[in-house]
Amino acid sequence: MKTIKVNDLIPSREECGCNLIHDNTLREVIIGREVLKELPQILEELNLKKPFGVFYDKTTLKIAGEKILEMVNGVGFEVSEPTFKEAERKTSTAKGVQTVIATGGGTVIDIGKYVAYKYQIPFISIPTALSHDGIVSPVVSLFYENGRRSIIARPPILSLIDIDIVSNAPRTLSSSGFGDILAKVVSIKDWQLGRDEVGEEYCYTAERYTLKAIELVIDVLKIGRSRDYEILAEALIYSGVSMMVAGSSRPASGSEHLFSHYLEIHSSIRAPHGIQCALGTLPTSLYHELHNRNWWKNLEYNWKKLKEYMEKAGIPLSLKRLEIPVELAVKALIHSPEIRPERYTILHKRRPTREEAIWLLKETELL
Repeated sequence: MKTIKVNDLIPSREECGCNLIHDNTLREVIIGREVLKELPQILEELNLKKPFGVFYDKTTLKIAGEKILEMVNGVGFEVSEPTFKEAERKTSTAKGVQTVIATGGGTVIDIGKYVAYKYQIPFISIPTALSHDGIVSPVVSLFYENGRRSIIARPPILSLIDIDIVSNAPRTLSSSGFGDILAKVVSIKDWQLGRDEVGEEYCYTAERYTLKAIELVIDVLKIGRSRDYEILAEALIYSGVSMMVAGSSRPASGSEHLFSHYLEIHSSIRAPHGIQCALGTLPTSLYHELHNRNWWKNLEYNWKKLKEYMEKAGIPLSLKRLEIPVELAVKALIHSPEIRPERYTILHKRRPTREEAIWLLKETELL
């Protein structure tokens, strides 16, 4: 069992020298086999109040939800869709709950996080898969009428990651987790563009934890350990910590995430979030190499090496295999900056033409 004392990782703004949030709500993350059984004792140690609201969906109820409900004598809330409308419904029905526990993937964790934020009560995340870096982040990302929207809530006070649970998730979900981390190679450089070209506030503490996440993942993929769930969990946590420090998704979400968001908005067929972000990482990293003089000098971070690591992680790097129309991917590269015009990225700096977008997809062999 590994315990990460997150409070020890986050310096104050004064110590860091930046003006960003440096949220220290998250106390610790516990990673290991059979750690779920420690939950009742942990709740007692943290002096958390009842009733405990346990959030899950139809799948994760069977995986962990039933057990958690029994262990904590909780009140159950089944999440049905990844929307703000559903988050508001659950907020209304959860009135009176004193502690929120969410067990599942991105949707369940985000809705549990939202409810806890609305009532300003403690939140605990217990993921059932390592598919994304929202496990401990303060970000809630859900759909509303005209697309996906993110808001800044609060991180959990605790996250329990039971390796016996997450290692039994479908392989495509851990592939998504690896893809979400490898995508940060682009998101950090997009943030630096914002710093250097439009005067955006930047934080080197957040950068440090994002880079730590990337390095952990590359190190295990280099030696073919794509089933090292402990390391993947740790990397996802460090990426979440970087967002806690920055008070936004900025260190972990750039042009490659905008590409993914565009696909989600304009298509009913969706690959897991991290896989779509990985797909967007290849053409946007190549575009950085061509048009950003401050692109990485580390050859481990060029698009060809990133593609090797993605393949080792089992990520399908083909528009056809993922049933993504070529025209949709082309439009995503050209028009995705319109989703967040205020978030400066390489695609905002130099909007690709249609011909350039097609060339980027062909050159990176996504076509």
